[in-house]
Amino acid sequence: MNEKINDNIILSNIDKLELYSDDYPFSISLDITNFENEKELFKFTKNCEKLIRNSNEYREWRNYLLNILKNNYCFVTHEINEEVSIDIHHHPISLFSIVKTVINKKLDTNEPFNSFGVALDTMKIHFMNIVGYIPLIRSIHEKFHAGYLKIPIGLVEGNYKLFIEEYNKYIDDSDMETINERLLINSSNIKWTNGNYPGLIEECIV
Repeated sequence: MNEKINDNIILSNIDKLELYSDDYPFSISLDITNFENEKELFKFTKNCEKLIRNSNEYREWRNYLLNILKNNYCFVTHEINEEVSIDIHHHPISLFSIVKTVINKKLDTNEPFNSFGVALDTMKIHFMNIVGYIPLIRSIHEKFHAGYLKIPIGLVEGNYKLFIEEYNKYIDDSDMETINERLLINSSNIKWTNGNYPGLIEECIV
């Protein structure tokens, strides 16, 4: 017996990219314009970040930095990728913060959006070279995120200053505070020795 369970008909508003049915009061749209709460915004941002990291375009960008431009060594330890695993660390603005800033701009300008559009805009920012980045061996990368390493801003590549200038009004206050703290770190207020890469020397901050 091959009878259909129901005869619901799915309709589409092509202009709005929206699906609906006359039998139900609910519809679904490809694009969104807001979030119910901060938790939903966080989940959406993390999903976009994951989408970006898993994309071919992101892998091409990373491979270009490491293999074509020969940035295939840790800028801190100078170990090469034939010896260790090299990560690309976003600095002084994390990839998560970049994605969140892109979303904030869309929310502020009332522009409908979806995760694919956010991912595309974020990758455009990468290919405009207005993100900051630094190649790090994985252990050093982990040390930074665990709070045990400060990175001199002079080691950072990419025109991150232009990103801050153009997106300043859309960067969260907490993110801007973190960015400003990282911008203060330089070779004069950290002390590294061979094999030892400690954090900021507090008394050196003016």
